[in-house]
Amino acid sequence: MYKIFCNFAAKMKNYIPQYFNTRHNIILLLWVTAVFGELFILFFQPVQCRTWVDGDWKFLLWVTIVVVTAVLVIALSRTIMYFYAKRHKISYLDYAIWVIVEVATIAWVYAAFPLIAMRSFSAKMNLTLFYLFKESLFATAFTLLIPYAFVILWMVVKSRGEQIIRLQARQQHIVEDVPEEMYRFYDEKGDLKLSVKPNMVYYLEAADNYIIIHYMNAGKLEKLMIRNSLKNVEWRFREKGLIRCHRSYVVNIRMVKLFRRQDGEVMLDFGDEKIPSIPVSKGYGEKVMSMLM
Repeated sequence: MYKIFCNFAAKMKNYIPQYFNTRHNIILLLWVTAVFGELFILFFQPVQCRTWVDGDWKFLLWVTIVVVTAVLVIALSRTIMYFYAKRHKISYLDYAIWVIVEVATIAWVYAAFPLIAMRSFSAKMNLTLFYLFKESLFATAFTLLIPYAFVILWMVVKSRGEQIIRLQARQQHIVEDVPEEMYRFYDEKGDLKLSVKPNMVYYLEAADNYIIIHYMNAGKLEKLMIRNSLKNVEWRFREKGLIRCHRSYVVNIRMVKLFRRQDGEVMLDFGDEKIPSIPVSKGYGEKVMSMLM
């Protein structure tokens, strides 16, 4: 259980994909939330809200005002997030906290609404702000989290589908004007970011949702960060010399000059003081050793 919790906590520190915060998806989120909220309140009438207003048309108008108010709050929140994300990266934990704040804010608005718009009714029923907030919090969370989950799932499926289509199109129709022996590194969208000779690449390093490629250029060790995962790179180059040796590293096995043991840990050296030694974890040790032998 502790290990599961640690893995979950580690994943929550990863950054959300860029498509979470595009204008199109924000507008989609607002529309889906508005429609779902309107239908949910009309049919399920949470917090016995139907008793607050006499007449069907008045109730419909009241529900619409409530939903529009919530959508305006969400629109303001997502606008702030949109511009904030242009300068800062947002992790899954940050995103979850942001959603919780949205839910709590709208619940407070719902709690304050009857006290302001229907004072006589609220006084007659002895309704307090804290009581209304407690009652509306669950309904607000239910009303928002379901459309949020639906839109996020749709975004993930759509993004994966587009990625597969781009990769298939590249494989079928794009002829690259580079030699076959070159190492070609793509980002997660399938766009070519670096093409380099195999004897110039030393190792790759994981950095959240990115990988850092360490390679030699004009006698200097340089690095390039692209959005992808070591797992994808390991699969693509599984028979071309790039070998996974650690959770955070992939090495170019042909550039390794020696291996040594240091404090019970196996290290790979490239024979150059400018290039750091790379550790080999136990799970990958046998595979790495067989390649070296």
